[in-house]
Amino acid sequence: MDGFFGVAMIVWYAAGAVTVASIAFLLLAVGAVATRRVEAGPGWPTPPLVTLLKPLCGDEDGLEGALESFFSQQIDFPLRIVFGAADPLDPALAVARSVAARHPDTTTEFVIDRRVRGANPKVSNLINMAEAGLDDIVAISDSDIIIAPGTLQAAIDRLAAPGVGAVTTAYRARPGIAGDRVRSFGAWNIDYWDLPMQLLFARLTPLSVTYGPLTAVRGEVLASLGGLGALADHLCDDAALGRLVRATGHSIAFTPAIAETLINDASAGELFRHELRWARTVRGLEPLGYVMSVVSNPGPIPLLLLLRPGWAALAMIASPIVLRWLLARLVARTLGRADGFATPGLIGVWLRDLACFAVWVSAFTVAHVGWRGQRLGLHDRDLLSPARQRQR
Repeated sequence: MDGFFGVAMIVWYAAGAVTVASIAFLLLAVGAVATRRVEAGPGWPTPPLVTLLKPLCGDEDGLEGALESFFSQQIDFPLRIVFGAADPLDPALAVARSVAARHPDTTTEFVIDRRVRGANPKVSNLINMAEAGLDDIVAISDSDIIIAPGTLQAAIDRLAAPGVGAVTTAYRARPGIAGDRVRSFGAWNIDYWDLPMQLLFARLTPLSVTYGPLTAVRGEVLASLGGLGALADHLCDDAALGRLVRATGHSIAFTPAIAETLINDASAGELFRHELRWARTVRGLEPLGYVMSVVSNPGPIPLLLLLRPGWAALAMIASPIVLRWLLARLVARTLGRADGFATPGLIGVWLRDLACFAVWVSAFTVAHVGWRGQRLGLHDRDLLSPARQRQR
């Protein structure tokens, strides 16, 4: 019996430590969001030539509007948009061509190339697209991204600052179908868990990663890295690009604006697998940091404080939920949110945190991730294609 109580006390102290750390993390996140300041760029004395790479892979809800948002930018530099796909029958190509046809004044190119260049399918597509040529500045953006007018100009202007080798945008979410419960549940994770973490980490340490929604890099910096081919076997090509840029001695800066990424997981299972891929990616890149990240989504752990019930335990259990609820409202008020997308209530916050915790735990058990219908293995923090696995 004494052994049981001894174990119970160890569990109680561990739960208390995680809960206190979670409260501290959320307070820091509140501070990072409340005090967010992003510098505008000085701009270029001579407008640079810009290539925007848009890899395509499948149609989805909201895709046409997302692509339209890039053609509708207000810019004062020459822009060339390059779309790429591996499959000539990819339905996203028809959508992109339709949007491009409405903007004949924008130089637009399409690259359809089945060649596989490395293990990462997205980067393979980008490498094929780059053969069409790159300009002074190379911008890369996923297909399911929506940006406000002026965002691209602000990003290019920010890149003109001395010592800045790349700029990237923080991002929030937009459900592909407004009001859809599963899509909204997934969007909560981006807006109220991930976005505050992006801003907090950038406040605590120099920005060392870039993000898929929109990244722009100086052409000479990208060339010094070995081009896009340097990212070919990385599971998280965005993080890899950031690390490589930093290794050249250049800094990375946030753009003033925040982009939106479409959430189009149609079922709870699809959403879980999508978030599991993200989590497994982070675990591969930063194993220790991933373990410590439980403080950002403690889930049911604070409930273990009921091993010693009382008002103090109830207050500790409620604190992370209330703080996350307040943080969600602060994010929505200061950083904005997608039209028609509601912030969660206290119960919604707790359910979303439980889901985040379930994904966090599950990432310790998987050796493969799913991506666009493909099953991809992980090895030494990189992504391996099934073909490479057979050759080993």
